[in-house]
Amino acid sequence: MRRTLSIIALAIITVASPLFGAFNPVQADHLFDTDHFIEARTLLLDELAKAGTPKEESDILWRLSRVMVSIGDDLDKSDKEGRFAAYEEGEAYALRSIKIHPQADGYLWKASNVGRWGQTKGPLNSLAKAKGMLDDLTVIVNDFDTLDSSETWYVLSALYDELPPVISFGNNDWAISYGRKALEHIPAHLLYPGHYQKVASELWARNWSASKRAKEMKKMEKSWEKATTNLERYRYYEGKDGGSTIPFYSSVSLVKMSDRQEAEMLLSYALAKYKVFSPIKRADTREIEEIEALRSSWI
Repeated sequence: MRRTLSIIALAIITVASPLFGAFNPVQADHLFDTDHFIEARTLLLDELAKAGTPKEESDILWRLSRVMVSIGDDLDKSDKEGRFAAYEEGEAYALRSIKIHPQADGYLWKASNVGRWGQTKGPLNSLAKAKGMLDDLTVIVNDFDTLDSSETWYVLSALYDELPPVISFGNNDWAISYGRKALEHIPAHLLYPGHYQKVASELWARNWSASKRAKEMKKMEKSWEKATTNLERYRYYEGKDGGSTIPFYSSVSLVKMSDRQEAEMLLSYALAKYKVFSPIKRADTREIEEIEALRSSWI
C-alpha cells in the first residue's frame, strides 16, 4: 500500500512538472525520499543534460552526489568494490558541483561520500581522508554559516567520534555536542534513527554521572562563550547554558540525568517514534534493527 501511494504521488508530480524551463527538484527529491535511488539518478542525469545555468547544474550535481551515498549504502556490505565505485562517483559529482557553483550541499555530500568510502576501506584510510572532510565541513558551518543541517552535524559528530584522539583529532565530547545539534535539526518528514543511535552510543561510552555532567557542562559554558567561530563554538553546544537545557525527548534537564540514562532514553525515543512514523525508509529499518540489538545489550 505504501509503495502504491508513493507511485501515485510520483505520477501527480510528473504530470504537474513543466516540460521545459528551469530545473524543478520536486520530482527528484520525492524519488530520493521514497527510496527510488536508481530512478532518481536516472532522472537527475537526464536533467543535467538540460541544465541552463551554473546554479541549476550545481543543484543537480549535489543531488546526484547525495543519491550515490544511498545507492552505495544499499549494496551488501560484502560488495566493497560496488560501494567504492558508488562513493567515488558521488564524490566526483560533488567536486563538479563545487567547481561550477559552490554551495553548502556540495561540500556536505562530498564529505559524506568520502566518509563512507573511508569507513568501507578501513580505519587507516579513514584517517587519511579525515582532514579533507573536516575542511569541507568547516566551510559549511563557518563560511556558509549553515547551522540547521542535520546531516552536516551528524557527519561532524561521526568524524570526531570515530577518529582516535591520540594520533588524530578525535574528541568524544565534541562529537556529542555536534550530535545533539544534529538531533535538533532532523527534518520533520525524515526519521533518521541512526542519529539517535550515534549520540546514544557516544554517551554510553563516555559514561558520566549526573554530578560529573553538571561540573563539566559549566566548563563547556565558558568555552562556548569564548569561541570565535561556529565550528569551535558548537564543540561546546552541550554545555551552552551549563546543562539547563531540557531535550525534546526528556522531561528533565541534562544535569538531572547520567550519560547512560540519557543514552537509553534516546534509543527508547527512536523506537517509539518508529512505531508511528511514516513513511519508513529502508535505511530506517536497518538502523532500528541495530538500535534494538544495542538496547538489548545494555539492559
